[in-house]
Amino acid sequence: MRNRHIREWIHRFRLERLRPLRIRLAGRARAEATGCFIGVTGSSAKSTTTALIAAVLRERGSVLLQVMDNTINPLIRTIRGSRNADFVVVEAGVGGKGQMTKMASLLRPDIAVVTLVGLEHYSAFRSKEAIAYEKGALVEATAADGFVVLNADDPHVMGMGARTNARVVTYGHAEASDYRILDVRGGFPDGIRVLLSWGEEQLEIPTQFVGEHFAGPVSAAAAVGLELGVSAQDVRKAIASQQPIHMRLSVHNIPGGPIMIADCAKAPKETLQLAFNTLKDIDAPRRRIVLGSISDYKGDRKRAYRQAVEAAFEVADEVILIAESPLRANIAREATAEGRYHWFSTTREAADHVARTAIKGEVILLKGSANFHLDRILLNLTTEVRCWENTCKRGESCFKCGLFAHEFETHSRIRRRQRWSHILHGGSKRDPEMQQLDAP
Repeated sequence: MRNRHIREWIHRFRLERLRPLRIRLAGRARAEATGCFIGVTGSSAKSTTTALIAAVLRERGSVLLQVMDNTINPLIRTIRGSRNADFVVVEAGVGGKGQMTKMASLLRPDIAVVTLVGLEHYSAFRSKEAIAYEKGALVEATAADGFVVLNADDPHVMGMGARTNARVVTYGHAEASDYRILDVRGGFPDGIRVLLSWGEEQLEIPTQFVGEHFAGPVSAAAAVGLELGVSAQDVRKAIASQQPIHMRLSVHNIPGGPIMIADCAKAPKETLQLAFNTLKDIDAPRRRIVLGSISDYKGDRKRAYRQAVEAAFEVADEVILIAESPLRANIAREATAEGRYHWFSTTREAADHVARTAIKGEVILLKGSANFHLDRILLNLTTEVRCWENTCKRGESCFKCGLFAHEFETHSRIRRRQRWSHILHGGSKRDPEMQQLDAP
């Protein structure tokens, strides 16, 4: 364990020492690139929006996509590889003050898209106004002959329009939106359908997304595509074919068992209700929510978790909470007596409970931040999981890590073997015995 931390420190140290040179090389590559650069930011929905924009623009040309990995090091790699791309679509995220300015000045977007401003990263920014100021640096860096796409339903996002000389295009439910969401219908299991209007035209867009809040990313992506000359029918076809990002409210059918809706990447308290609403109108033998750690909330921890559990019970028959300490509230005591509430201190205990009590056709929502790795509850229903480490500190999903069938203590050795295999034989960095563990 100590050696692993030393190696990680050395790797980070080298990246930091070489960063100025890498930034200069990326800046040179950006100056020589001829493609259209599109940056997407926001507190939530930026990954899905980025992926949808890329899908739409593939109808017009080659696309280089950077999604999920949204900090400056991945951005440097993306820009340096952008020479032959017609479109470069980049997700840009921040974890602290000043980061967006550095990324925006390097990216120099022709188009900027802002989804919404929430209280994610509350500990770093403390207010929506501070978050909006930071995110707005991407809008400010947009080329004057380009355009920015802003969420008309969010006043903090709309306020960014004053920071650019570029043309402003808006989307959302608001009546004044350039691309207005007139209606959102459907949901689980077939996906929502979004009725969008602009000018004198309307378009109904079918999707594979089960949450109504995905209408925002759909309309933002449609706006970008239509503004760049993609036909309405090609926009419709591209969005309809796009699957949800894995572990971002993705649906997983367990043969002979439950249907799992996995939303395990992050869980800011402010947006929990959006995921919970997915269960609202589902007709199923039972609806359950497994709630892991939540983040980015003001005030007392106990109050935040009590409110989250209360909101979960509005749509679910049973709530399973994974937390370091039990919830001592009236709703927890009453629901426990009725067998509708369960508390576990580890993901493994919750996974065993779900596997033991699962029934065919029920719907289970997994909702929590990535640190508890709730995706193992899904994996545990179809394969043997041997890694139940709660402090692995890896931000990626267990599907992407691929080592969930091996005890955590063996992971460093396996990864060393994979690296040497890659060096000696080329090709995949993963050992052949790992190939079957790839995410579907």
